[in-house]
Amino acid sequence: MFLRFLSTAWRNIVKHKVFSVINFIGLSIGIALTVLIFIYVREEVNYDRFQSKLDRIYRIKYSLPSQNMELASSPPPIAPRLPEYFSDVESVARLFGRSASIKRSGSSEIYEEESVYFADTTFLNIFDLEFIQGSPDEAFRENTVLLTDVTATKYFGAENPIGQSLNFSGRIDFEVVGVVKEYPSNSSIHFSMLLPYENMFDLEEDQTSAIMRQNLERNFVISHSFTYILLKEGSDPSAIDKGMDDFMKEFAPEQMQVGQVFTLFPLKDIHMESTLLAEPEATNSWSTIYLFIAVSLLTLAIASINYINLSTAQSFSRVKEIGVRKVMGSDKRQLIFQFLTEAFLFVGVSVLVALFLVNLSIPILNDLTNKNFIFSEVMDGQLILLLLALILILTVLAGSYPAFFVTGFNTVNALKGSKLQATGGGKLLRRSLVGFQLLVTSFLLVAALIILQQLNFINNKALGFDKERIVMISLFSQNLNNIFSGTDTTFQTRLKTYADELKSQSFIGSSTRLSSEVGSGISFRGTVPEGFTPEDNMFHANLKIDYDFFETFEIEIVAGRPLSQEYASDATEGFMVNETAVREYGWGNPQDAIGKTFNLEGKIGTVVGVMKDFHFMGLTQPLTPLSADISAFGSPLLAVKVIGDDLPGAISFMEDTWNELFPEKTFEYSMLDESLANQYEAYKDFGMIIGYFTLIAIVISCMGLYGMILYNVQRRQKEIGIKKVLGANVGLILSQMYKEFLILVIVGFLLAIPLSYYAVSDWLDSFVYSIEISPVEYLIGLVIIVVLVFATISRTALVAALSNPIDAIRSE
Repeated sequence: MFLRFLSTAWRNIVKHKVFSVINFIGLSIGIALTVLIFIYVREEVNYDRFQSKLDRIYRIKYSLPSQNMELASSPPPIAPRLPEYFSDVESVARLFGRSASIKRSGSSEIYEEESVYFADTTFLNIFDLEFIQGSPDEAFRENTVLLTDVTATKYFGAENPIGQSLNFSGRIDFEVVGVVKEYPSNSSIHFSMLLPYENMFDLEEDQTSAIMRQNLERNFVISHSFTYILLKEGSDPSAIDKGMDDFMKEFAPEQMQVGQVFTLFPLKDIHMESTLLAEPEATNSWSTIYLFIAVSLLTLAIASINYINLSTAQSFSRVKEIGVRKVMGSDKRQLIFQFLTEAFLFVGVSVLVALFLVNLSIPILNDLTNKNFIFSEVMDGQLILLLLALILILTVLAGSYPAFFVTGFNTVNALKGSKLQATGGGKLLRRSLVGFQLLVTSFLLVAALIILQQLNFINNKALGFDKERIVMISLFSQNLNNIFSGTDTTFQTRLKTYADELKSQSFIGSSTRLSSEVGSGISFRGTVPEGFTPEDNMFHANLKIDYDFFETFEIEIVAGRPLSQEYASDATEGFMVNETAVREYGWGNPQDAIGKTFNLEGKIGTVVGVMKDFHFMGLTQPLTPLSADISAFGSPLLAVKVIGDDLPGAISFMEDTWNELFPEKTFEYSMLDESLANQYEAYKDFGMIIGYFTLIAIVISCMGLYGMILYNVQRRQKEIGIKKVLGANVGLILSQMYKEFLILVIVGFLLAIPLSYYAVSDWLDSFVYSIEISPVEYLIGLVIIVVLVFATISRTALVAALSNPIDAIRSE
């Protein structure tokens, strides 16, 4: 019997090609989107689940409340003292990540590795590592390295890497003692190599290494490592949080106790809940996940409603078929089963088409989410269960109403070919379904408009400095591990020659050295402005610059003057501060700040100028006090402003000149505007995803509206014919049809307003700087929806209004 029902269902699908194609498109796209979101969400919410001790692993969160700062990294001296102070701590491990220049010993090919991590030997007590070659017993011995399987292949191909050496920065060799399986993509930690923590400073020149080792032992303020803690079974992490204040009093020198707050952050919550600075990996948020889930389910619901509406509209052409089947002995249960079988076939084929679409769309998903999904790998048992559940749910939900609707036809009227007049309840349900479609579409459209407006705001908001056509050149970057020391006079002389050579060219405007890329990040240092004492524990942003900084970045001076070579004392005693610093220090107006004393970690001087606020950490962080002074040893970045149209030619000249003066170091550069744009890449990708969903939802909704107007026209053919015979013109008939849908549009849109406002407001709260939601976006959304609805229904409505009324009346 089931096979007979399948055969009948297939004939009906083929017979009504237009309806079938529309249904297949809607359901296939809806299911495909649901599957894609499932793949993405499953990846995001299962971060670090492969760690066997996940529920007991925590990372120290480092907060400076006075500076409104919360960091993922923490001061290194804390780690070794924790187990001796807290009995609940089973093990502690520090992790320090950096980039490095590495080559295979005896080879000339150098790789710039970005994910080189140094870890304590206790790392193996906390985290799971699957050894492919080598033994855990050999790991983390002095001057040894563990490679991931991917990295081992990169350096050694099919050779056995165990016992071979890698040279780091031309300074030191590390012996390969193990190869471990690379962590999956949904890990909060990603490394290409693991080395002993004690070797972390061996890559630096001797003077720098000595200073860093001192800080490693006793500096409880500077944070550069991630500290992970494994608690004993049954331990209460809040007990550690409460005890950290006494811990600091016990171990930290008094001058190092600057109001720090240390708390434990569960590893399992880091990816979805962390908003900390200095996270080693990009994080996500539950609000984004919930929004994605909601949007995918709503899109699937729209597609299901389409099936219901189109099947209902199509059913009028099957009235006689149902009457004949009833006369031939088919009872209501069999007829319902037949229609459910048809729905099952529709959904089943749609699932197959959806899987084809998913396979095609995974590269796009990877681009938008920076993932590396592979169809054959994500197509696992969980996904198959999801698809089976979707088939069952959609078959029942989408097939039930058309089945009960059609089988409710009166047998005699059905055999006569009479049209069933819709009941009040049936009308209400169908209108409610279309209204729900319009509500969801309005919600997505308005949300997309506001999101695009916010992204446009972020892209175009003035940062307070010129970011265009500025080339950032790395001098003694970490990638090459300070080949150039700040005290290397040979380097300083060559660098001056390089800068002078650039300035002599007509296509170079100006250049300046600075300690960090403007708009991307900055160092925070101990600060004692006039009116405060060291006990106030102030750590504020500081930028090391040279005298051409303000000209290069076109930063406005609102009071005083810029640092200048004309004033010899500026090199050792001059400071600039921003407007926010003037306000927070209580110095009155900018002019009153001139001459104020300023102590920056022992460098004491006076404020000579106040610079207009600019977003030195981009738009992801609020403005805070900033000081700027001349570096005694030079800074690691050179910013060069290009004028004229030949930017590639200017960069080529910079590289050629660099290679002549610095043959021992590769020319490394980036464009400042591109670096700043990359900060908001995740937001842009999010906006694109919502935009795609909105477009798809609109298309599917328009299909549903087409089905509804087709249903109305079929149902009201006689009514329209009689009205025309009685003198109604085309305009009157069209206006009555438009009125019905206009009411649905307005009701759906009004219901969408509070929902979209709440959802998008929550998303906007994740921005430090955001737009105010205005009625304009809603008005634009309403106009777009009305135009789309009328455009969708106009052709069918117009054909009905222009049809010969005699044909309509005769057909009855």
